[in-house]
Amino acid sequence: MNGMQRAHRRRSLFGPLFIAGIGVVILLSNLGYFSRQSLFWWFSRYWPLLLIFWGIVKFAEYLWARNHNEPYSGIGGGGVVFLVFLIMFGMVSSAASGWNWGWIDIDTGDDWEDGLGIFGTRYDFTESFATPMPTGKQIRILSSRGDITITPSPDDQAHVLVHKYVRGHSQDEANQFNNATHPKFDQQGSVWLLDLTGGSFSQGRFKLEMQVPPKYMVSLTNRRGDIHVSQIQADVDVETSRGDVMAEQIKGNAQLRAHRGDVKATSITGNVSVDGDVRDTAVVDVGGTVSFTGSYTRDIELSHISGQIKFNSIRTDLQLARLDGDLNMDRSNLRADSVSGPFILRTDAKDIHIEKISGDVHIDDRTGNIRLEASASPGNIDISTTDSEINIHLPENAGFQVDAESDNGQILSDFGSLNIHNERSNATAVGTVGKGGPLVRLKTTRGTIQIHKQ
Repeated sequence: MNGMQRAHRRRSLFGPLFIAGIGVVILLSNLGYFSRQSLFWWFSRYWPLLLIFWGIVKFAEYLWARNHNEPYSGIGGGGVVFLVFLIMFGMVSSAASGWNWGWIDIDTGDDWEDGLGIFGTRYDFTESFATPMPTGKQIRILSSRGDITITPSPDDQAHVLVHKYVRGHSQDEANQFNNATHPKFDQQGSVWLLDLTGGSFSQGRFKLEMQVPPKYMVSLTNRRGDIHVSQIQADVDVETSRGDVMAEQIKGNAQLRAHRGDVKATSITGNVSVDGDVRDTAVVDVGGTVSFTGSYTRDIELSHISGQIKFNSIRTDLQLARLDGDLNMDRSNLRADSVSGPFILRTDAKDIHIEKISGDVHIDDRTGNIRLEASASPGNIDISTTDSEINIHLPENAGFQVDAESDNGQILSDFGSLNIHNERSNATAVGTVGKGGPLVRLKTTRGTIQIHKQ
């Protein structure tokens, strides 16, 4: 314009180089040098290198344009769109890589992909090895995917049977995976470490059947799969995601963590702690204390717990001193028998039925019916609920005091010494039974309070 020609802008070299690179990668994949699963794995981890390379190319083009007095093309609208797409796709790929999509059938137990061939053919391998462990205190196992069973060994060695599962497009590819995944124990001070998480180990699934020296502490972390530990004469610390945990006949403490799985612990001489996003839970025959934290979506079964029990979740806080009988709890019910207090329960919308309870009792429930049968020597009892009934059974020959109130309800009693007033909307009952003693305090709204003799 005005006799001057518009300066020519050179196009960026990154676009042609990027397209050529994609073509080379696809060609090498088609020729069998690496699988598409490997390509996805590499991209999900190293895609930021494309941003770095692009930045270097653009900076070099800027320096060249300035040194030759030519206009710099910049990024442009198309470059901005590509940049946003690359970042979004890269971040999604990084997050999705943790799923190991190529082994969906191994996790779910479904084998419909075998017929379609979407993720290649499944290949299985088995190997075994033994490791002498004359010294040490702990066995540490790290695994990404696979069921793990641990039992005691008859000697001072660890005996391991490994079942490997992998998907690939050829036997040679599967053999390469097998040759690159020979697990072994490494001694790090007093700890024996078996790591099946890095490198090629992350591309398959491993089912372990292990025998370990029984007096070594066992620490086990599994990202996905079931865990079963039995007959260990030391502490056990296990964690898994999307899998069940079972610990039995442990002569020590047991720390059990499961996410979207069941937990079962039986015959534990020490303390038991359970944590995570747990479904069904069963803890039986424990010599120490039992503590629960986290989220519990299904049934909880407890039986014969010698030490204190503490349970904490979003809806329920529970504490009791000892459980000689059974306790079963779900989202709407709690039933227990042979319980030693102090028994403290704070919950919501749960019907409660407790038999043979001794010691002090404190129950705070909203919109839940409560039935309690005290032992021969009841302690202080404090029960409150709303829109529900309270039904309490006390020993006929025991001594205690009563202070009961029902707003818009009524009170019934088998004990004639209580002063009961049901004439008004606010029913009350006060008085002393026998020689007096512990205080029985009961309160509800729009519900009946019944005080019966056993």
